[in-house]
Amino acid sequence: MMTVTRIEQQKKDKSRYSVYIDGEFAFGLIMEDILYFKLREGEEIPEDKYRYIMDTTVYIKAQDTAVRYLGYKMRTEKEIRQKLSEYKYPEYIINRVLEFLKKYEYVNDREYCRKYLAETAKLRPKGKFLIKQELKARGIDESIIDEEIENACIDEQAEAEKLLMKKYEGFAEMDNRELARVYGFLQRKGYGYGVIKAAVASLAEKGI
Repeated sequence: MMTVTRIEQQKKDKSRYSVYIDGEFAFGLIMEDILYFKLREGEEIPEDKYRYIMDTTVYIKAQDTAVRYLGYKMRTEKEIRQKLSEYKYPEYIINRVLEFLKKYEYVNDREYCRKYLAETAKLRPKGKFLIKQELKARGIDESIIDEEIENACIDEQAEAEKLLMKKYEGFAEMDNRELARVYGFLQRKGYGYGVIKAAVASLAEKGI
């Protein structure tokens, strides 16, 4: 048998209370649920009641938290997992929520990758290296990233030339200091040395 050792009001959300069982945080509930389940400090809580609370009330709250988080913009599986972890939901509850979200296509890392690539190409072009690093940081599998980058048919040199034409001119006459600035500008956007060199040479030949 487990014992409710502490019930205290949460600091960030005054409408919710943290329930501690055997000295460790167990879950957060509103006062109505605490009264409904007759949870009191110092009293025991049967295993079946604990499981029922976790599998119904806590799971539904975790699901709602995830859906509201997704309401702002598309998220990856890793981002959802991190957000739910911040609320101290147990791992098996988080896994259940993610199963639900993936089943109904609320979370789809491949689709996230595709939309990210399309948006990046349209609004803020950057090199494949930087794109890959950013998507990996969001938890997307490297094989998915590689496949979608290849499917997107990104023309790095053409994008690099467009970026340079907006910021510089006179490429044929540039000295080493000016070229270093140009190279640094594109390197920060994730373009490799070969792409940068080809883009600068192309613009110099065009007399831009």
